[in-house]
Amino acid sequence: MSLKVADVLATLNDPVTQGMFFWVGSTYVNAYDYTVVRDNVLNGNIMVLDGDPRQTLAFYHSDTDILTTQNATPPADVGQRALLLHECTHALVDYANNGYVTRHLNELAAYFAQVVYMARSMPGWTMPDNPDPKWAAFFHGVFDMIKDNGLDTLGGNGAGFSSDKLEPLRVQLAALPGVDYGTYGKYTMAGSDGILQRGPIGAALRRKMSGL
Repeated sequence: MSLKVADVLATLNDPVTQGMFFWVGSTYVNAYDYTVVRDNVLNGNIMVLDGDPRQTLAFYHSDTDILTTQNATPPADVGQRALLLHECTHALVDYANNGYVTRHLNELAAYFAQVVYMARSMPGWTMPDNPDPKWAAFFHGVFDMIKDNGLDTLGGNGAGFSSDKLEPLRVQLAALPGVDYGTYGKYTMAGSDGILQRGPIGAALRRKMSGL
């Protein structure tokens, strides 16, 4: 079984998501744009589909504006919502930055949103160890930067991380195993092309297909 559109909407409506305001490079991760992503899900411009039942990760496809969910039993728990928010952040970039963000910084924005969501949802939460040392170092680097800037609480809102400050994390990201980040260069663009407004007929079809 995979998570459903209701889980995506619940994640985007979550007060934790609606309390986020910070910058990752040129990407402004913020409640208003997450609300726009939610509205595009509701009106069918972003379609939410069940992913492969063997897949533990969700995916957002900027070329088709389709979000496929991960294998889990609804309702999503905090960790599963954090993964959905990671993909919704790619949709935010697709909508708001429309081609002006690199692939690596797009991923960093999504990982920052994912970890901020976890930290704010569960005060006192700490980053669990990952069995792979490269993934462990990367996630701890993200978490440490978030903690050092107070972004694990509402008081850290407004924090900004420049591309230069993010460069060590970007290098770690490009070296992570099991993902394709390393096949993209530092300046390769994310390929975000905006969210297509499909009109009432297309929206109705996409809502039907996604079970909404």
